[in-house]
Amino acid sequence: MNTAKTLLAIALTTACASAMAAEQVGAVYASSNKAEGNTIVAFKQMSDGSLSTLGEFKSGGKGTGNIEIFDGGYDPTHPLADGIDPLISAYGVYNTEDKKHLLTVNSGDGTISSFNVADDFKLKLVNTVKASDIHPVSIASKGKLVYVASSGDAKAPPFSGNISGFTIDAAGKLTPIANSTRNLGARPTTIVFSTDGKFVVVNELVTGQFKVFAVNADGTLSKEPVSVASAPNGDSSRALPIPVGFDIVKGAKGDIIVASEARFLDKKGMLREDAGKVPQSPKYSWQTSSSSSYTMDGKGQIKLVTADALTGDAVEGGEIANCWVETSRDGKTLWAANALSSSISAYTINPDGSIALKTATAYKNEAEMDFFSDLTLSADGKYINQLIGNKGEVTVFKVGADGFTLTPVGTYGGLPKIGAYGIISL
Repeated sequence: MNTAKTLLAIALTTACASAMAAEQVGAVYASSNKAEGNTIVAFKQMSDGSLSTLGEFKSGGKGTGNIEIFDGGYDPTHPLADGIDPLISAYGVYNTEDKKHLLTVNSGDGTISSFNVADDFKLKLVNTVKASDIHPVSIASKGKLVYVASSGDAKAPPFSGNISGFTIDAAGKLTPIANSTRNLGARPTTIVFSTDGKFVVVNELVTGQFKVFAVNADGTLSKEPVSVASAPNGDSSRALPIPVGFDIVKGAKGDIIVASEARFLDKKGMLREDAGKVPQSPKYSWQTSSSSSYTMDGKGQIKLVTADALTGDAVEGGEIANCWVETSRDGKTLWAANALSSSISAYTINPDGSIALKTATAYKNEAEMDFFSDLTLSADGKYINQLIGNKGEVTVFKVGADGFTLTPVGTYGGLPKIGAYGIISL
């Protein structure tokens, strides 16, 4: 009898443990970028980090499919036309501050969409409205404000890129803000609000500039940037910094901006032809990528603090194509996704705004055949959800006890093989 009771207790304990492991703690969302009709693909995220399909929800707009927004057509041999990184931006999918609404850009028809997030994390489309220009690439939200960065016409430099504002009401409806468009004269990549919502920061792909605009009481922005900073070029041997994703965390004396820097264009802006060096791109090679940090004070003045912190030991041979970053909940760790090295680097973020490399490979797939694009921390802060842009998958990593090393949990499909962008956790 005692043995039977013991076995029953063990069985019940195992069943309870399994039930706890299967508990849903949040959801993960990414944009499919389908040309015939963009959708948001949603996954349940469980307490063990695993993902399962939640649903696919139409945005009412169109994606670009396998065409990247430089409008150069499709060329699987060229890193800027292979369709894997269609927007070259971060935050193509974002959420409102109260987490009640999900937002996405639809770059194929120049629109943005808002969804309501239900208690079960399923989505319901609220409305789809025109962005301020063709090819919106990044969307930011703070309180009742939403700002969108659009690249404009990439075929006719100087680029017509701009940023423009919308309000979002309690029901999730987007409404354009009159006279809110600010022309950049350059192709933007990512847009983010300051932590206090008083400023909007946007960076530019080729110029490498970060521009800070003040938010006015009516939701419009200052006519011109209140400050500008440039990504660090380095000496004549260093490739140009191409900043894609960046994030903002609170520091000791204001905000800290931490930014990715892919280094693949020479000082003339040309790709480095060097065959057989990069498995995912056999015709070209890259220098070791980097991250840089900036501080921004209460008046919106931006200042470079740490310049060109390498994802490796030297300017050649390190991890390459750092294009996206994510920060820990406490703002002390920065993870940087190195797209063409299939790796994630980790940095320490210090209170003064400086950063220092902890490890070039918090995780690395030695085959280097997975394109590590946008990434997002899970809702409970225990996992990194990494979009694999050339396989239509999301790989989940568990954050180690040390706060930065990453251990794979699993890889989950459900997105188009190439073309998906943006990933956010709720």
